[in-house]
Amino acid sequence: MAEATNDPHPKQDYRGEEKAAFLAVFERLENVSVAARELGLDAGTCTRWLLAAGIDPKRRGRRRRAEYFRLRADGVPRRDAARMVQLNLRTAVDWDQGIVHADNRRVYPDGRVLDYNKTVTTTNDSRVSAGLPLLDRQLDSRFLSLLDRERIRDLSASGTSIRSIASALLRAPSTISRELHRNRTATGTYEPYAAHRSAAGRRPRPKAAKLVHREKLRDYVQEKLLRRWSPEQISNVLVEKFPADLEMRVSPESIYQALYVQARGGLRRDVQAALRTGRSRRKPRKAVHARRSRFVDPMIMIADRPTAIDDRTVPGHWESQCLCQAARGRWMAGSW
Repeated sequence: MAEATNDPHPKQDYRGEEKAAFLAVFERLENVSVAARELGLDAGTCTRWLLAAGIDPKRRGRRRRAEYFRLRADGVPRRDAARMVQLNLRTAVDWDQGIVHADNRRVYPDGRVLDYNKTVTTTNDSRVSAGLPLLDRQLDSRFLSLLDRERIRDLSASGTSIRSIASALLRAPSTISRELHRNRTATGTYEPYAAHRSAAGRRPRPKAAKLVHREKLRDYVQEKLLRRWSPEQISNVLVEKFPADLEMRVSPESIYQALYVQARGGLRRDVQAALRTGRSRRKPRKAVHARRSRFVDPMIMIADRPTAIDDRTVPGHWESQCLCQAARGRWMAGSW
């Protein structure tokens, strides 16, 4: 007699026909999860089948990624390149920014890790300290490198204007102006290595939310929310009521973040229900092509009306035709 087992998840035996059927479906769909779902199989087991057969389970994703970056290198806009390779626009943004998805986490190039398995609050790994690895790493060409900052120092010391420096570095003048203004030393000089260390030190996340450590601002926002003000109203009134106090500034998005993400928001939990919508989380927006139509039945254009209407054989068609002709005649005569 076979011994009874108490395993709540007994091992399932698959037949050779199921494996062959999965391989055939995978060749057609090139997606493990979709193919396994179509046949009612376990995705992990199907992945092991592919690896044992020497087949790359992610070949379609790698091919699509390579095609996307080829299009971007050829100057194709992000939205058009994503549509051409059938890629979600948000995923395309992550690819362009160098964000890696792994184990339900988002790993940013600057060392931030957003772990959805634990909490929505961002955490940092060991790379975020402004040491040599972080200083030497070039995140993206849109960020100023140490060589760029050395050229800014040399050109600025020689009396070159900000616009001329920007033209030499192929940067916006505002980028150069902001760099010189933000990273000057106490003596008023610009040192490239000190500026680079300061920029690397500002890079790590998360930073303390504005509504967490500014008590006066937080109390004002909470008071107005409880009076059913919208975040946009609060943000605009702050500028009018405190024109000279730059500490009393907060964007509508910061208020929404404080309401939706309690772990880093700073507002009391009972203020969550103060929004006019009554929501405690964001409402997902659908794409334009996925939005629901305003009408239940498909709309029929007047140009597509049946030809039987022109015959005027059905009661009602004659009267409507006469009304249309009378209205057209009055409009043409200018007596409308």
